[in-house]
Amino acid sequence: METTVDKLEAMFLKSEADLEYIEKRLKLDFINRTAENGCSAEENPALMLENLRALKAKHTALCSDVKEITAAQKESMDSIKNNLGNVMKLIQHLQQTTDVKVEPLTKSEQEAAEILASALSQTTTEKFSVPSLLHQGSQ
Repeated sequence: METTVDKLEAMFLKSEADLEYIEKRLKLDFINRTAENGCSAEENPALMLENLRALKAKHTALCSDVKEITAAQKESMDSIKNNLGNVMKLIQHLQQTTDVKVEPLTKSEQEAAEILASALSQTTTEKFSVPSLLHQGSQ
């Protein structure tokens, strides 16, 4: 049984080496054909594949960055919401404990409060995702 496993392992190693050789040979053929045909380096399929691999790696890194930024943004919004809620409670408490008459809000202050309230309610119900972030960025 052990010899069979060793033989299989040797076959897999040889197959991997053969595939690596074929890959290198194809790259060399692509480079030579491109040079023979007078094509530019951008038209070389081997270079295109390498560029594609680099782009995929950058894309993966950017997706990871977006996830981190999204988490930090959500954490920041939660913190702002909590702090704002605490400040509003404190103001209400101060108004109730002191006999200070508070002037009604002006029209612009009311509009700002409504905008802030709607923004806070949206951030608490909205799920942050890559597509929603991309959509927001295009607006």
